[in-house]
Amino acid sequence: MNSEESEMNREQRHHHHHHKRHRKGWTVTKLILVILGVLILAGGAFAAKVYMDVNQTAKTVYKPKGKTQNKRKVSEKVDLKQKTPFSILLLGTDTGELGRTEKGRTDTMMLATVNPSTKETNMLSIARDSRVPIVGYGQTAKINAAYAYGGIPMAVNTVQAFLNVPVDYYVLVNMKGLEQLVDAVGGVTVNNDLDFTYEGHHFEKGTVQLDGSTALKFSRMRYDDPRGDFGRQLRQQAIVQAVLKKATALNMVTNYNKILQVLANNLQTNITLKDVLNIQQNYGDAMNFKTLQLKGTGQMIDGQSFQVMNPTEVAQMSTRLRQQLDLK
Repeated sequence: MNSEESEMNREQRHHHHHHKRHRKGWTVTKLILVILGVLILAGGAFAAKVYMDVNQTAKTVYKPKGKTQNKRKVSEKVDLKQKTPFSILLLGTDTGELGRTEKGRTDTMMLATVNPSTKETNMLSIARDSRVPIVGYGQTAKINAAYAYGGIPMAVNTVQAFLNVPVDYYVLVNMKGLEQLVDAVGGVTVNNDLDFTYEGHHFEKGTVQLDGSTALKFSRMRYDDPRGDFGRQLRQQAIVQAVLKKATALNMVTNYNKILQVLANNLQTNITLKDVLNIQQNYGDAMNFKTLQLKGTGQMIDGQSFQVMNPTEVAQMSTRLRQQLDLK
């Protein structure tokens, strides 16, 4: 083999070796791109599944308010995209799963007014024994009986008439569901201002960690509280606020199925998924809670214990809530 042939062979071998390296490199690059593509598609598929699951739960729990009185003028209509302040009536019942026929009484009643401009959510606890006219029933009774007598429409109309404010949305939750929800978010931390023991569990004063079972006990005690039902209302508010904050801070990838299941079994509302997304996008600054209470005087009337409200104090609270809702 002469030097010229030898040189030619070397060039051919070099070219062949270079071509093999190039082909191998192209294959690795393609493999990486394919893997990335699969991951992206999987992530997209997961996101789509999450959305479908959430949407299905939203449809399951959705139920309109029914025939309720419209307390807003046309110019005051709630537009969540435009960040209109709005109200939510939170009702808690102990009747078991919401699908059962008996309604029971709403032993927990809170009205939240949400305003992104003031960056506040006022949360008013309504004493369940408040003596008020039950709208549509024709009698004066405890306000927590309105739901038992006429469901959501009667409860909403009664609260609207009592406080002279519109109730834009409602959320009805079985209190047993609150226990499950606390567990679903991994427990909550609240500040306890009263040392007490209830149903075999001791709650020390200060910061306490609660799971579902202890949260339910924490929210139910009232007879050993010198503030009576008002102290119980404060503890209920603390748990609701803690759950809301914990749920919004959670990694929903690992917890969303459990949370959705609890909601589907224990919650009813007229808030749609579209509403939820708009609230999440436009009202995040309003997650600063202010606790409000209306205190009446305890009176026995016709053999029943009532909280009788001072009309002046009710009017003052009404004015405050209407200002929070930007209503005249």
